[in-house]
Amino acid sequence: MTTSVGRGQAQAPACTALPRLLVFDLDDCCWTPEMHELSGMPSVEVEGPLDPHDNGSTLGVVGMKVPSGRRGGWGNYGTDEEEVVELFDGARQVFRELALNPLYKDVKIAVASTSLEPSFSRTCIKGLEIIEDVRMQDMLSFSQIGRSGQLTSRKTSHFRLLHEESGIPFSEMVFWDDCNWGDHVGDIHQTLGVVGVRTPNGLNLELFEQGILNWRKQNA
Repeated sequence: MTTSVGRGQAQAPACTALPRLLVFDLDDCCWTPEMHELSGMPSVEVEGPLDPHDNGSTLGVVGMKVPSGRRGGWGNYGTDEEEVVELFDGARQVFRELALNPLYKDVKIAVASTSLEPSFSRTCIKGLEIIEDVRMQDMLSFSQIGRSGQLTSRKTSHFRLLHEESGIPFSEMVFWDDCNWGDHVGDIHQTLGVVGVRTPNGLNLELFEQGILNWRKQNA
């Protein structure tokens, strides 16, 4: 198993107090493209280096591809571009840090997404590998994906269910979201008091650490 997250490795701050639940959005925060842009189920595994910053990295599943797919979702009018869902480089580094750094061994991880194609999202979660033999799904304790049933287009619905499922208070959560389709971070903070960070260009280690530091300041 790989034992380093490579270039840009996060450094544990002097204060090691941590929230109990880290919550991530999916589309445009952890990965790209968004699920509604795909023409079908991304069911084909694509292999590549699990650490893109290490030339000797172990190979694993780094993408999920639509079989013979061509971009045909919203705003994509039948172009010839292949449809492969991949984690942003920075998001991959964050999840590798969470998987490999013992500092986070007792911290739980969740996702909260208003995906228009929840089954596509779950297929990607099941398929994408973070470190050798550890898929994204293996790292998640809770997931609330979609906008039907008890879930709406407001992520307050997702967080209330995460709270019910986990028993973890909102004050012990941190949230990362791209907020390109609405200020979910602001809404969650104002309504429930959850600390959050906006990731308009995708999650990275700097924004991840900012979320932890913001949480510590609020709870000092």
